[in-house]
This record gives sequence, structure tokens and C-alpha cells, in this order.
Amino acid sequence: MANVKNVTTPRGEIRWAIISGKGKTDLKGRDIYTVDLVLSEEEAAPLIEEIQDYWEENKPKGAKAPKSTGYKQLADGNYSFTFKTSTSYPSGDPKVIKIYDAKARPTELGDKRIGNGSIGRIAGAISVYDAGPASRGVTAYLDSIQLLKFLEYSGGTNAFAADDDYDFDGGNAFDSDELI
Repeated sequence: MANVKNVTTPRGEIRWAIISGKGKTDLKGRDIYTVDLVLSEEEAAPLIEEIQDYWEENKPKGAKAPKSTGYKQLADGNYSFTFKTSTSYPSGDPKVIKIYDAKARPTELGDKRIGNGSIGRIAGAISVYDAGPASRGVTAYLDSIQLLKFLEYSGGTNAFAADDDYDFDGGNAFDSDELI
């Protein structure tokens, strides 16, 4: 990574935090840790400007618009910033994502995982990638997370709220031969 710039985000909602174990496999078959940070348009504006300015100052010669910038606007108008890093160093040693509490003290989560809706900040770095004219942009690398509000991931929980406007109660609804 040439000309890396350290960044620290404002506080936002943490989503899809995968920062332990094997991580997840990216499209190139690499094991990575990743976390998304969701910010309102107003909160995101300074970080977007920082990334865009960084691109303009460091883009490869002849490059126009970047293919990717590490963020995207969501349907609700908010912005999601994706930070990622390899699960191990080039030496093969495992990488550990540092976690800090609200008072910036190092902390351990043990077997607990960060759930969607947690609130925090991300510290990392941005760097330009250049894989040829059709694949140039900015990547955000993950270093540490400061948790301000921790919600534990509990996988497989009910994602639906009760809807009192309808009366389906489960019953024997699926015993019928009638298809909807």
C-alpha cells in the first residue's frame, strides 16, 4: 500500500462486523475481516470529502472516476462505509482487530460478537488500489473499533416485529393442500 492515510470515523451504527476466527471469504478467495459503519448523510459528508480528496491527490496517472471508494449510499439516504483487512499478516501470523471501550481503553469481547445496531467508531487507513484502467479506486482498511454501545450478535433471532393488523397465528396454516 503506497501513500496510506490513517482515518478515524465519526460514531455510527456498526453492521456486519466479522472480526474473529476465519473471517469471511472475499470474491478473490481470501479470508478477511470486515465491518460496515452506517452514517447519516450529514455525518458522512466530511468522511466522503476526505476520501474524494485523497483519491484526487493519489489517483493513478490518467485515472478518471474510481471504480470503488469504500462507501455507498443506501436506499434510506444513509451511507455505508466498508472497512476490511486480511485475517493474517504476510508472515502468516494471525491479525487481531483491536477493540476499545467508550473510554478508549483496550477491551476483550471473549466469545461474544458485535451485533448489528451497535454504535462505534472505526480506525483504519485508506489507500488507492490500481489493478489496471478498469479497476482503480480507494479501499478502507480496518485496524480497530471503539464500541460506544455494544449489542451482542445472537444469530438466528426473529427479525420481524409483531403486526397486530393481521390475525395469522401460525396454527395449522401449512397443513393445507391449498397453495397461495
